[in-house]
Amino acid sequence: MQFRADTLVLFAASAARGGAVLKDASNYIWDVTQWQAGLSHGNPADPTTSWYAFTVSGSGYENSGSASYIPAFGARCTGSGAGFPLSSEYSECAIDAQITEAGSSVSARIVPDADTSQAHIAISHVFSNAGERRNWTATAVTDWARERPPYNFTLIPSEAR
Repeated sequence: MQFRADTLVLFAASAARGGAVLKDASNYIWDVTQWQAGLSHGNPADPTTSWYAFTVSGSGYENSGSASYIPAFGARCTGSGAGFPLSSEYSECAIDAQITEAGSSVSARIVPDADTSQAHIAISHVFSNAGERRNWTATAVTDWARERPPYNFTLIPSEAR
C-alpha cells in the first residue's frame, strides 16, 4: 500500500478549485478511519465504476485568529465514480457538527489517474479564517479493496486555492 499525499495534492486541488498550492504544514495531519474504496465490478483490469466510504478528521491547528489557524473538523464521506479513467465530481461529506466549526465543509472525489490499480481519492476541507476562504486538500492513493476489511491511516494535507 502506498500513500502519496503530496504527489497528487497540486493536481487535485488545481483541477477542482483552479489554484495553486500555497502552504504546507508537515506537522498538521488528518486521521482517516474505516477507509474502504472498491471497484464495483471487481475487475481491476477493466474498472468502470467505483465507490468509497471513510471518516476523516483533523484537530484544530494554531490559535483562532492567527493567520495559520485551521479549525477542527470531522466528516463521513461516501461516493462513487465512473468511466475510464475512473473519476467523479466532489461530493459533500456528512459533517460531524459536534467537532466541526460552523461554515466548514468537507468533500471528496475520485481523481482521474491512468493507474487504475489504485484508488486516487482527494479530500478537501474548506473554511473561512479572518474573512478569507481557505481550502486544505490531501489525496490518498491506496489499493482498491477486495477482501480487505476497513483500515485507518493519516494524511498530510496542503493548502490550495
